[in-house]
Amino acid sequence: MSGENLFSVFGRMTALPGQRDELIALLLKGLRASEDGGLLSYSINTAFDDPDTIWLTQLWADKDAHDATTRSEAVVAASGQVAPLLAQRPEGFYGHAVHVHGGISD
Repeated sequence: MSGENLFSVFGRMTALPGQRDELIALLLKGLRASEDGGLLSYSINTAFDDPDTIWLTQLWADKDAHDATTRSEAVVAASGQVAPLLAQRPEGFYGHAVHVHGGISD
């Protein structure tokens, strides 16, 4: 499947020591609130070599769906609880999916 119009978000977050699981729970809360707004898929990944680092990927129907959903009350509320759990500012990147396989028709 071509991802020409699909909007992708990927980034890294580092939780304060001992806060990774709480951070993941908050991310899941926000992502689940986004599922009806054009969020097609997401993954939350942990690093083998750094137990406090989380890698996050999201695939959206388009940028407008992402922007509208991330401004929703539920997502804003969950996002506001994330910052106190972080050891450093998160790194995030945006782009367009070039190819998508699995979970979405190829």
